[in-house]
Amino acid sequence: MSSIEANILLVKAERKLKHAERGFEEEDYDSTVGDSYRCIELCMRSLLLAHGFNMIPKTHGGLLQAFSKEIVLKGIFPKDVAKEISGIISLRARADYAALFVSREEAVKALEICRKIFQITKQVISKKLQ
Repeated sequence: MSSIEANILLVKAERKLKHAERGFEEEDYDSTVGDSYRCIELCMRSLLLAHGFNMIPKTHGGLLQAFSKEIVLKGIFPKDVAKEISGIISLRARADYAALFVSREEAVKALEICRKIFQITKQVISKKLQ
């Protein structure tokens, strides 16, 4: 069951990545950041499920903590890339809730990190579920 769910979440993550790219093309940088974060969140959930962690936390902080403990610290996902997630979390909060717009440069960075995390997740899961 977990492998099916992990793959479904990966498909959803890819959709969010496409939404982020479309937002960028339309110069909607707030949406780019929000959808990039949602893609990353789905990647974290997918990796946890693929590795047998079925009690997925319902909060953003809980998810990040479980991902760090169960995936990153066990060497399944690169630490240097995982460290970039917290920056996206705060950028996403600003994009969604602050009375400011995200800059093009910030959106570029969010999208680059999102693409990197998605590609690594896809590789790790395909290797795990072979």
